Amino acid sequence: MQLIGQAWVYRVGNSLVRVENAFGWIGWAQERLIVNEEPVRTAGAWFGLSRDFKEDWLTPTGEGELAIRLRSQVNGIRCQAMLEGVEIAPEAFLQAKWGGGRNAWAPAEAWTPAGKKGWIVGVP
Repeated sequence: MQLIGQAWVYRVGNSLVRVENAFGWIGWAQERLIVNEEPVRTAGAWFGLSRDFKEDWLTPTGEGELAIRLRSQVNGIRCQAMLEGVEIAPEAFLQAKWGGGRNAWAPAEAWTPAGKKGWIVGVP
């Protein structure tokens, strides 16, 4: 199937956090959370409209929680990242298209900077 991918890149302390979403027009959606190039959470479902990931996170004041929320909207996909209730702004938006089965992801070289006409809601 043809997959359309979106990625949001966040810097959280000394870590690079990347949230990826992909969907196929036949109704498949998949997501993954990557921290410092290591996948830590993955999910996929037919006709999924939202996904939440929560990850324990060490903050300057102790243990905290990194919360990721992905939501499908009429005009695209929105991603929100929060550390202890404080929203984190993404430092990069990426997009890719590739063919593959469920839970297949595009190679690193396929991801390019996202433009305003993509599926990411909120690209400046």
